[in-house]
Amino acid sequence: MRGHIAHKTYTDKTGKLRKMSTWSVWYELPRRPGEPRQQKIKSGFETRKEASEWFTKRAEELRQGIAPTDDRITVEQYLKQWLLSVADSISGSALHAYKNHVEAHIIPALGKIRLTELRPEHLERAKVKWAASTPKRRKKCVVPLSARTVRHIYETLNVALNRAKRQRRIIVNPCELLDPPRVEQKEMQALDADGAAALLKGCEGSIIGAAIVTSLGTGLRRGELLALRWGDVDLGAGLLTVQRAIERVDGQTRFKDPKTKRSRRTISLPGFVRDRLRRHYVERGAWLLEKGFGRPTPATPVFDRAGESWVPNTFNTAFSRMLRDAGVPHIRLHDLRHTFASMALDAGVDLKTVSNALGHSTISTTADIYAHVTDSLMRDAADRIDGAVSMALKRSERVS
Repeated sequence: MRGHIAHKTYTDKTGKLRKMSTWSVWYELPRRPGEPRQQKIKSGFETRKEASEWFTKRAEELRQGIAPTDDRITVEQYLKQWLLSVADSISGSALHAYKNHVEAHIIPALGKIRLTELRPEHLERAKVKWAASTPKRRKKCVVPLSARTVRHIYETLNVALNRAKRQRRIIVNPCELLDPPRVEQKEMQALDADGAAALLKGCEGSIIGAAIVTSLGTGLRRGELLALRWGDVDLGAGLLTVQRAIERVDGQTRFKDPKTKRSRRTISLPGFVRDRLRRHYVERGAWLLEKGFGRPTPATPVFDRAGESWVPNTFNTAFSRMLRDAGVPHIRLHDLRHTFASMALDAGVDLKTVSNALGHSTISTTADIYAHVTDSLMRDAADRIDGAVSMALKRSERVS
């Protein structure tokens, strides 16, 4: 890269040429044959050494093919560009979360800093600010952000800066140099067989009873469960196919692709789920016909509210109300997914099969989440191996 370093000069009021107290770098960007010269200037260095070091670093970047960027772009300007660039490639709910993190938290803390000058110490101060002083409103009360929310904000920034790094806008992602905010892992709640039986009994007669039975017997995510259509269910073969999920964004309920590629899957239905769905088809079909909605078609939601798909949060409220009315201890709807996985593993179903049923992206995800269950299974397997080897040794001793 061609260029030179010098004091910047100017003419004062007397007409005398003077040098400024700071140093500047004049340099030319690489160009293809026939392209015009692109000359740039970088000013503000206090010493010639600082200017020289910057010039050497920029020359190496250009040699490695790192695209020249506008050094003046701020974190705020970059993040707004980033949100526009990812809008078509992620789900509406993910984009909504990214926007909230960027606009409400990241820009206020880091927005004025130039992207190329963002350092780990800036992020450290931001983490402290998010954890200690950034409030959010909930039911007209101001409460501090939870550790999990701070972690999500940090992860959003990390994703954005990784993209900047891939585009060669920055050399290093500062997030890579720090430990992410710590979050205490919430203890997973899973019902045992007796608890599951009590829940199935308690949801009998509820408008969401069939949905709860299906959730418990398949481990579907909430969005997958509420997006089911009768065309996705083959009661004769006892199969259920996950092809979409439902989400609520900006007051609109809409369908989207499942969470991961492996989330598109076909699940075998346990007998108790198949029987409950058969009864639900008859009962709900009669109700829809009586109310003038017509007979169920393959496009009709399996679990509907007045003929329409449930709003996810409204369904959660209905679930909590059902537990209260039935006198069943409160659990989260997502705990039914944990219950399905735990019962399947306890029953001896292999980890790969359980992972496929849950739609996890990798088997390691399943192993990490259900480590407490798999540890117990490993101990059981070790005991069985020990018993088999011990019996073989005893037989060999009798023969000898």
